[in-house]
Amino acid sequence: MNQRKAGVALSYISMGLSSIIALVYVPMLLYYLTKDQYGIYQLMGSLIAYLSIMDFGLANATTRYLSQAYATQNTQRAQKIIDTSHTLYLFISVILVALGSIFYLFITPLYGNTLSAQDLLIAKHIFLIMLLNIAVAIPSHIFIAAINAQEQFVFLRGMNVVKVLLQPLLVWGILAWKASVLNLVLTQTVFNLCMILVNYMYCKRKLRLCFAFNIRDTVLMKELTGFSVFVFLHAVMNQVYWRLGQVILGAVSGAAAVATYSVAMQFINFSTSLPATLGGVFLPKLSALSTHINSLTEINAYFCKVSRLQFMFIMLLFMGFSFLGKTFIALWVGPSYELCYYIALIIMAAYIIDVSQNIGIPLLQALKKHAFRAYVYLAMAGLNIALSIPLAKRYGEIGCATATAICLTLGSGFAINWYYHHIGLDLKLFFKNLFQLSKPLILACMLIGVGNYFFPLRTDWISLVIHGVGLTATYGACMWLFGFNQYEKNLFIQPLTYVLRILKR
Repeated sequence: MNQRKAGVALSYISMGLSSIIALVYVPMLLYYLTKDQYGIYQLMGSLIAYLSIMDFGLANATTRYLSQAYATQNTQRAQKIIDTSHTLYLFISVILVALGSIFYLFITPLYGNTLSAQDLLIAKHIFLIMLLNIAVAIPSHIFIAAINAQEQFVFLRGMNVVKVLLQPLLVWGILAWKASVLNLVLTQTVFNLCMILVNYMYCKRKLRLCFAFNIRDTVLMKELTGFSVFVFLHAVMNQVYWRLGQVILGAVSGAAAVATYSVAMQFINFSTSLPATLGGVFLPKLSALSTHINSLTEINAYFCKVSRLQFMFIMLLFMGFSFLGKTFIALWVGPSYELCYYIALIIMAAYIIDVSQNIGIPLLQALKKHAFRAYVYLAMAGLNIALSIPLAKRYGEIGCATATAICLTLGSGFAINWYYHHIGLDLKLFFKNLFQLSKPLILACMLIGVGNYFFPLRTDWISLVIHGVGLTATYGACMWLFGFNQYEKNLFIQPLTYVLRILKR
């Protein structure tokens, strides 16, 4: 199994473990922390997230240019790229701390009316700890970019698995000892610093990389920043889409509304994180392809192949959440969070096409055609702000979700697809595939609906698990019989064959 396949497999493992652990992790936090404390934690996390985009997209730029340098075996240029990126990252870290200090000054004016004096003080302490975390984490992205460019996906995704397993255990131990939202943030910060150190040691000892300062190669510096600025704009859009609701609700409704919206966003983050992870795995390959003439045919093949898989995955999640989500939320975090179901459902319905085409993000970056996407999403981010504020005041959490859904539909559903067609991607084949897959999808929905009619879902874990297994089996059977092509069937057959061979030995 090569690094790319192993990386994808480990991504699935990491996602599976994250899902299982999240079933316990979020209720655990809500058990040890009050609803307001959890809301403050999420609110400050949303503010810090706007500083986390100070990476400016440099990690993607570094990965792209390093991948091309390694593809042409130009080790001298690769070292220049590493040194230049390292220098830029240190400058970024200084700017980040300065901006963070300004953000800190605005915490009281923004949230002084909705938070108590004690909660406001806690919020400020949390913000400072998170700022320290980000100030160190941003420069460390050079290590991840270098590892990614050399396609060392086993280590990179393996460390994600370790992080998914260990961090919740450490947090649980600390909170069981002394429950405090400050202890929660401190534990996460120390753990992240340890992970950064491990990545650095891997680069130094395994990959034999050196990190020095280089401000002399101004041409390369302009090239990297010119590419990364549009990745940065896309990151701004992501933060507006996924974090804006918490920031606005904290100002107009208070910490409790932030907590409700944040729980709903847990489902959104889960359903978008796997496609994003897969995109990171394919970026080096697409970057290498872009160095060859007439590579669009192979890129189109990648686009359609991965998009089919992503569509089938996101539709399984959407269908499962539609049928079982309300009951799951009631059992998971309590009936007082029922509103989370409607928030998540509105946003999930709007981003199905966007998530299905997530491979388009690294594809455009590899082709250096990502500027238009950044402009569109930046415009949609501005529209999202304009819509969210009045809708949040009038309709609360549902208003924020509706504003986000409208902007996702306009940006991802229409503008970006027009651009994909403009640059030569075979969108006719993409939508033809979606139409073909919709037939077994509709059949699965009908069968599941009939099953739920004769065997109603009860509000207990056993019934939920039985219905979940039945839903997944029904969906899988319909896709296997009427949806999967031979390549997709082989994705399941080959691992089973491999396991059977091992068992026979």
